[in-house]
Amino acid sequence: MRPRLVPLMLSLCSLATVGLAQTAGLASRIHDGKWSVALETTAGNCAPSANVTVTVQNARIVSIDGADVQPWGYVDASNGVVGRFSQGERVLRANGSVKGAHASGAWSASADFCGGRWTASRIN
Repeated sequence: MRPRLVPLMLSLCSLATVGLAQTAGLASRIHDGKWSVALETTAGNCAPSANVTVTVQNARIVSIDGADVQPWGYVDASNGVVGRFSQGERVLRANGSVKGAHASGAWSASADFCGGRWTASRIN
């Protein structure tokens, strides 16, 4: 995976945001905002680390600052995070959990044979 793609995808995953409380299975808006995400590769040949900023709206991951990556993800009512980030044929999947203003989890990119951990902190 390209060094830039892995960090961007990872941040999106960790920042999966919270949606409307009335929306089936999504968390409330308490996780909405911008999140600073730190990515670490623990297996494979992807970039060793990266930092990105991800935006969450209505419990959904909606963007990664400065990245040409298609985000898809959410924070569920149990504060679980699920994300899928794609750039062309490359796909990164992430999951984890949110507690307050912090989140963490694991990511993998099967096409690039690498994976690792991510952590995130809300910045606004």
